Amino acid sequence: MRDPYREKPQGRTAVLVVEDELFIADALRRVLVDAGFEVLGPASSVQDALDLLEAARPHAAVLDVHLGREKVTPVALELAPFPILANAVNLGKPTDRSQMIDAIRKLVATS
Repeated sequence: MRDPYREKPQGRTAVLVVEDELFIADALRRVLVDAGFEVLGPASSVQDALDLLEAARPHAAVLDVHLGREKVTPVALELAPFPILANAVNLGKPTDRSQMIDAIRKLVATS
């Protein structure tokens, strides 16, 4: 049976990007693609992100906490049960590219 939580689109690690600022979202997408990841999104709203999650499940996610007037919490809860969120890595903004790539690779390696 197909397990969308473990499938790697096109053989690569999938990373969901949720960011409402267009230039930041595009920069994140480019950095992740250049690092060899498959990018889901970027999504600019909670609903857009949830719609993406219906079609595919990422191995990691880069989430902006504040998406305009909404918070990304429903997306985070869809990705992982609440107790796991306590261990989520907060890289802050602006994010150092190499630190972000290292954090994603470490997350994927331990899951």
